Amino acid sequence: MFTRYILLAIERHRNEDQRTLGELLIFLIDEMADITFSRSLGILMDALMASLQEILKLSDEQLTAFTANFEARLPEYLRNALHPGTVAT
Repeated sequence: MFTRYILLAIERHRNEDQRTLGELLIFLIDEMADITFSRSLGILMDALMASLQEILKLSDEQLTAFTANFEARLPEYLRNALHPGTVAT
């Protein structure tokens, strides 16, 4: 967000745009698709699992056990974010 603001400020300075930076920022935000929290968390988890498997040479069974143990230690809202389609019982 900060980088976008800086780029907008530079461009506004160059072009002497009459619109405010806030208007330009809102326009840019509306145009960009935001990645969801759940998707971001999923990307991080995938990267963690791939690193564990590559560096520690974990088998699929070990990785499954690690993942289950790790997820069990997470707060409920993070577990739910990792598996948005499931309902906690």
